[in-house]
Amino acid sequence: MSYLFRTRSDPTLQKPASSEEQQRKVDDVRELLGDLQKEKPSFLSDGTIRRFLRAKNWSTEQAAKALKGAVKWRRQYKPEEICWSLTSTKERMKQLVYNLENMAMNSDGTQEENVIWMCNFRGWTLSSTPLWETRESLHIIQNYYPGLIGAAILSNPPKIFESFWKIVKRFIEPTLEEKVKFVYSNNSDSQRIMSDMFDMDKLESAFGGRNTASLDISKYAERMRRRDQLRGACKHANSNISSS
Repeated sequence: MSYLFRTRSDPTLQKPASSEEQQRKVDDVRELLGDLQKEKPSFLSDGTIRRFLRAKNWSTEQAAKALKGAVKWRRQYKPEEICWSLTSTKERMKQLVYNLENMAMNSDGTQEENVIWMCNFRGWTLSSTPLWETRESLHIIQNYYPGLIGAAILSNPPKIFESFWKIVKRFIEPTLEEKVKFVYSNNSDSQRIMSDMFDMDKLESAFGGRNTASLDISKYAERMRRRDQLRGACKHANSNISSS
């Protein structure tokens, strides 16, 4: 199962020397986007543009091209209308987009990538994660939410995962592959990786931390539904999703 967390920002990432220079880059991208800004004003915020710029090494042309592709995808997928849902495995892709959308829209874009994608392999089998689903997840993360993921942690993957990983790596861009970290419960190097990213006293024990409190999924789901109602995301959702 996959989870998304926020963590500390990475101070080693390259960026323009000053906030004024960054803003000039943002303004240049806006000029390249033209009338698209009127179509998706909430999405094409300064924060989103900065995030795409970081992902494209501050190239205004590449960032504008990527943003145009993201707008085209959003017209069809409508991520802003997805509601909290845990109805079935068929909804896992929507759940991923839902979480990415919430984290992206709740960021002002001034911070570096600070979202951790953590995969827990308890009970994992080759059949439990179809290759198409993995490939589509990576495509969405890399193309429509670039610059958001700071690291991808693969926690205690079984030996059989190695063959699956050899295939998956073909779909991962070099910048994201560098952020993939394999961690194991009984490995001291793995523990250092985790302690560098998280406050281990607050991180749940299920993920290797010292916090023994468990997540009440019912309360969390209710909180997310209230958030969805406040932002008007559920007005187009079907009854199965809204009542899940």
